[in-house]
Amino acid sequence: MHIPDGWVDLPTSAGAGAAAAAAVAVAGRRTAARLKERATTLPAVLAAYLLVAQLPALPLGVGTSAHLVGTGLATALVGPSIAIVCVTSVVVVQALVLADGGVTAIGLNLLANGVVPALVAAAVLGVGRRWAAAASRVHATAGVAAALATMAAAATTAAELAAGGTDVIPAGTVAAVVGGAHVVVAVGEGLLTAAVIGVVARLRPDLVPRRPGRRPDALTGPAAS
Repeated sequence: MHIPDGWVDLPTSAGAGAAAAAAVAVAGRRTAARLKERATTLPAVLAAYLLVAQLPALPLGVGTSAHLVGTGLATALVGPSIAIVCVTSVVVVQALVLADGGVTAIGLNLLANGVVPALVAAAVLGVGRRWAAAASRVHATAGVAAALATMAAAATTAAELAAGGTDVIPAGTVAAVVGGAHVVVAVGEGLLTAAVIGVVARLRPDLVPRRPGRRPDALTGPAAS
């Protein structure tokens, strides 16, 4: 879901960049406060996972590609703010070092891969937290959150291309191609996230919130509410 340079016009890219910058600034302040309270290497591990998970990409021919997102898993483990910061570092490295996604499209790709899916995953985790109070259901809730976050990322990408992209490819075609491809990705990502969270819940239950009212953020500690 990385948009290259030239597929979306500059006004749309600039607007997305401003929105992404504001979201990252807020997420960055919250991340700094949490890491100041409790330093951990988990965000770095998740950033590395995101970078590797997004490397295998299938070009879709409509100005973007299909690949794993990973933001749902990151949100389940460290919360939306830190997940957004992790994705930001990955998207910038991809654009500047790996030529994966355009420099002028960094804001577009941040919204699609980080901000929107993180917020969607956090909302789903919040709604499902009471149902997931049972240990056996934690992984299922995380899997659903990751799958829906992936579809939200695809929808955001399609909307960006429709809003500022070329009219050579109809918006309906873009939405159908991007959405259809990511249905498969969403199912895979949901299953992968559920499996990972299931293992983490057994080995490090303090990293996976279960009680109703707890924030989905491992850095708040097991007693947070």
